[in-house]
Amino acid sequence: MHGLRGDPAGGRIARDVEAVTRRDAAAKLRGTAEFGTDLEAPGMVWGALVGSTVAHGRLRRLDLEPARRLPGVVAVVGPSELAGLLPSGKRDAERPVFPESILRYRHEPVAAVAARTLAEARAAARAVRVEVDPLPVVSEIEDVFPEWPGEEGPRSPHVIAHVRANHGDVDGGFARAEFVHREVYRTNGVHQVALEPHACLAEVNDTTWKVTTSTQTPFGVREDTAEILGLKEDQLVVDGSWVGGGFGGKAAAFLEPYALVLARACRKPVRLALTYREEFELGRTTLPSIVWLDTAVRGGKMTARRVRLLLDAGASLPGRDFATGYAIAFLLGPYEVPAFELEGYALRTNKPPFGPHRAPLAPQTAFIGESHIDSIARRLGRDPIDFRLAHVWSEGSTTPLGQKVGPFGAAEALRRAGRLAALWRKGLKPHQGVGVGVGFWGTGVGAGGEALLRLTADDLSVLQVEHDIGNGSVVVGLPAVAERVLGLPSGTVRVLTADTASAPYDSGVFGSRTVAALGQAVEKAAQQIGTTLAKRMGVRAKVRLEVERGQFFAVAGAKRVAVRELLTPDERRGGGLVVRDRHYGKPGTIDDARVREGTFYAYHDFAASVHLAQVEVDRETGAVRVMRATAFPDVGTILDPEMVRSQVEGAVVMGLGTALSEETLWGPDGRMLNPGLLDYRIPTLGDVPPIEVDPVEGFAGAGPFGLKGLGEPPIIPVPAAVANAVADATGARVTELPLTAERVARALKLL
Repeated sequence: MHGLRGDPAGGRIARDVEAVTRRDAAAKLRGTAEFGTDLEAPGMVWGALVGSTVAHGRLRRLDLEPARRLPGVVAVVGPSELAGLLPSGKRDAERPVFPESILRYRHEPVAAVAARTLAEARAAARAVRVEVDPLPVVSEIEDVFPEWPGEEGPRSPHVIAHVRANHGDVDGGFARAEFVHREVYRTNGVHQVALEPHACLAEVNDTTWKVTTSTQTPFGVREDTAEILGLKEDQLVVDGSWVGGGFGGKAAAFLEPYALVLARACRKPVRLALTYREEFELGRTTLPSIVWLDTAVRGGKMTARRVRLLLDAGASLPGRDFATGYAIAFLLGPYEVPAFELEGYALRTNKPPFGPHRAPLAPQTAFIGESHIDSIARRLGRDPIDFRLAHVWSEGSTTPLGQKVGPFGAAEALRRAGRLAALWRKGLKPHQGVGVGVGFWGTGVGAGGEALLRLTADDLSVLQVEHDIGNGSVVVGLPAVAERVLGLPSGTVRVLTADTASAPYDSGVFGSRTVAALGQAVEKAAQQIGTTLAKRMGVRAKVRLEVERGQFFAVAGAKRVAVRELLTPDERRGGGLVVRDRHYGKPGTIDDARVREGTFYAYHDFAASVHLAQVEVDRETGAVRVMRATAFPDVGTILDPEMVRSQVEGAVVMGLGTALSEETLWGPDGRMLNPGLLDYRIPTLGDVPPIEVDPVEGFAGAGPFGLKGLGEPPIIPVPAAVANAVADATGARVTELPLTAERVARALKLL
């Protein structure tokens, strides 16, 4: 692992701030960066939510008067008050601000209060009387379907999504098989565990509704919130604060509608933030799943596969669940199989709506698919890496849904992993094992975005809407693109942020798309600057920029001109040469003839990731210790080596939590049983092994200079590599995530 350069103990942070290369380091290390939980405004009051006391019930009575009588209370809002506060425009019927009748999950907001202090707001929220007639609670997938459903499946009122796809002679493949390998796997929910809980500050005046919020998607929050409240989008302004971690959990509207309604009611700025316990109880964790896998094998090759998937979507609503069709094809992995059948259901249960977590469901599906393939290879007596190499995609391969694969580095990564695995095996001791995991991701380069670059005599800046979420894609990646295009040294270009009323549109920081997609808009805008300066200099050669004594100069061959002299009078007066450009990717296409029902999603810009893990298993307790890990990410082109390394290392650590310890636990009454870091265990420094990163370059992606998005691919194979290493060490296969000591012990028949 790598810390601050030259300061591993942190003793010189204060005086070394300026030496740190990250552009956001100074503000964050000095504590001047304003996160959502830091937001304040003159006259601000505090908000609090009133939650449902049951996981499923019919609201009989909501008495707000006890809260209104308490000291310091300035607003109390429930369903009946909304008509006088919100426009008469059409609102999203599937997502009411407050439910009027049926309560769907424990702590679902049924009202909200605002008061002069946080303590007074929380006291008022507790004073609201919520009377409910309880209804039966559906807490787990098995409550809906104890086993794979038959024809009655699509008719179940709990089904909110149903997808099916197939291709090739599946029945024939199974009929001719030398053997069929059948397994059932389970995964559990994982929380994002961002350091900062959800928080926002809302202000409403006669013409504008404004919310400043910790979000990955300011424009997405504007769209969602406007739809929920019945506002026109141009009435709503969203401004992003610094984000204390997102990992997908801050990628949609959440607290913002409640804060805005309260601000409208009391005509004061309202700050609304979750406690960390509430963050667990209401946060959008990943979807638990059960998967049935059948694979036909003949001649040492996989010839046909059947995959059946059940997803627990919590209280998600019809039309709001993309996960089934998006995730199910990941279960087939990046492998060529002549015939397949896929079928999946998303099921509504009485838990909070689930949502994305870094590479939504891909680490879980890779664990399932890679464990299954590993089991087949071992059953055949084949080396697991060689078996994968016999099936893995390469450029020009066709995915199960009929897409052509572009440059794809999986085979090269597997070959490197194979050489390293052979070295590791020479030193293995009893109860130690080596495992490999392979994952792929389709980066979000199809999601659109626009960039604005401004060049003055002494400054070059990128203006956009998002703050960095911690990974550096905004504060390091975007300016690095402009610097590389224009020949500038690192650290020259500034990143400026503005709200949705002033900044150019961008889809958001998600899906490994920021540098890969928005970076293309920055690249085009920087090229425009070079072209414009070349015309003004009267040259045809490519122009680069230099900085001398704080001033910019345009250089083309032997010609060198101060940028100040190349700006028009209006540009000198009006703030410089302003250039806009955009990137809106072409939509991916799938073979519709393979789709039988539901919506499947095309992938973009295929990126592979291969990981090796070495583990040691305690044969008395089942405890697993990861001894070392190496990642082989398919990066296309490296833009910033330190950014690559930090992204991969962080992904490995996060993946270890998914692999070994992290899971959300729910009681039969829909209550979360481990809402906090005492019982929800994330990896500590003592759990983190030495991590090596060996990037695979040369398989060009769609991003600037051929780079590929790297936010999500490195986490995907981690649980699979660990699980396969455990099987290698013990001979026992654990088929449920996470691989807790208890589950490993049961697989070893110790319990």
